[in-house]
Amino acid sequence: MKTNDCTIRLERTEDYREVEGLVRESFWNVYRPGCSEHFVIHVLRDDPAFVKELDFVMEQDGRLIGQNMFMRTVINVDDGRVIPVLTMGPIGIVPELKHRGYGKKLLDYSLEKAAAMGFGAVLFEGNIGFYGHSGFDYARKFGIRYHDLPEGADDSFFLCRELIPGYLNGITGVYQTPQGYYVDDADVEEFDKAFPPKEKLKLPGQIF
Repeated sequence: MKTNDCTIRLERTEDYREVEGLVRESFWNVYRPGCSEHFVIHVLRDDPAFVKELDFVMEQDGRLIGQNMFMRTVINVDDGRVIPVLTMGPIGIVPELKHRGYGKKLLDYSLEKAAAMGFGAVLFEGNIGFYGHSGFDYARKFGIRYHDLPEGADDSFFLCRELIPGYLNGITGVYQTPQGYYVDDADVEEFDKAFPPKEKLKLPGQIF
């Protein structure tokens, strides 16, 4: 897909290291000192749940400026059923182009393609202030709970969007984060040595 000043296409093998660098720049010191997202995407590409057909990059003037990816996962329904859904991310835009509409453009395109493939819903952790503009709402409104979250705890980070209207009707249950998202800090540190040194900072608003 080509828009006014950028192109969205599938990630290629030769993009991998550039994409990992992009993700590192996008997430560095955002949620924690440093970041792990660039290693997460490196690991997830080899995960059986990875959806290669929904692994997108955004390109501008021959440079990669954004990326998004999806993983298959499930909801364990309270009645014993298992409902297939997607989770998403990391989704990143290079820091100097954030808050200029590129992220929403990439997100909306990605969701459109996921819907066209027949996936029923996307659930993930994110900020409703941004993702609400692309049709996401609190997952609790769909009757879906976040795994391992104590009853009454803040679940405002847990978002959902149906891609097939009514896909989650009558369903209550627990969402499961794919195991590939859980990485060891020591492995992250070792992987990060292959990139240019950056200072880790403890900043206000970080959650880890």
